[in-house]
Amino acid sequence: MSGKLGSEPLGKFYTGKKPKKRREWRGFKDTWYDYVRWLGYWKTLITFIIKPNNIKGFFRYRWMLNYLALPDFMDRHTEGMRGLQLRMAHQALGLIVTDICGMLGQIFRADPAIGNDKELNKKIVLFDENMMSTLMGGFPNLVWLSVEVPAVYTSSMMSQNGVSYYVDVTHQYGVPTDVCPMPAAELGVALADDFPLIGCCAVQCNTTCDGSLMGNGIEARSFKIPTFQLAVPIRHRQESVQEYAAEEVVNAIHFIEEQTGEKFDWNAFFKSMKRFNAETEEFLRVDGDLQDRLSAGYGRNARTLQIWCISGCRWKKSGIS
Repeated sequence: MSGKLGSEPLGKFYTGKKPKKRREWRGFKDTWYDYVRWLGYWKTLITFIIKPNNIKGFFRYRWMLNYLALPDFMDRHTEGMRGLQLRMAHQALGLIVTDICGMLGQIFRADPAIGNDKELNKKIVLFDENMMSTLMGGFPNLVWLSVEVPAVYTSSMMSQNGVSYYVDVTHQYGVPTDVCPMPAAELGVALADDFPLIGCCAVQCNTTCDGSLMGNGIEARSFKIPTFQLAVPIRHRQESVQEYAAEEVVNAIHFIEEQTGEKFDWNAFFKSMKRFNAETEEFLRVDGDLQDRLSAGYGRNARTLQIWCISGCRWKKSGIS
């Protein structure tokens, strides 16, 4: 028990009860920082849940229960961390918490069963979790949201068994049990009528595997809105598929234009892509530096922290240099 990495017997410390009695001791400075951030997550949760639409959404959707595990998730994901590593983890994960709360707020506001904001619904284009959001840079007046991300992916990060029910629903539907649990959980949410029915149209992508193809069609029917199936060539680096891939993206753009009445703004799109390319260059630059700076003591979280922190390009904003 000290401020040094590896000083805490973590396997014995996290038994399910001890964190309620005392915090992991990381030295005064790091323990205080970690505790303040932990209280901040509770503040975020309470601020989110006291809004009428959000409390209705909490009781409407089964998967919302998984987010109650957020404070414990943060404890477990930062266990053993000290110094810069601890601050990187809290900053990166804290951004995700804030973004997901904002996304859920918009979803519940638009949900006909909750907020029923019809004007917002007219501007929403649903993207599945694999669809490239950069495409919406050309539609600055529209809003893209994903119902799969908060229902399946981030919620199962909070509670690893949180989507098991939906996987069971898919298997009871007749889908073989050897299908990847990722698309199986998505399909189960659709079959259980647990997706918010929002938006004026949707775009789905065939990645990452055939399991996604299996569920997309059924999910599309459950959304009850026009849906475009974007077929990305799996061997996307081959020269022979480049023209076809570009045509698919253009077809998706035309689909969104037809469904929303908005025209694709190429100037806004290239401005957005310029920023995205700058972020990618920053990632490549800093990634090489971090490979050298992150010691073996950072363990399995090192690569995750690199991606999360750099992808937001918020290093200067967060005070991490």
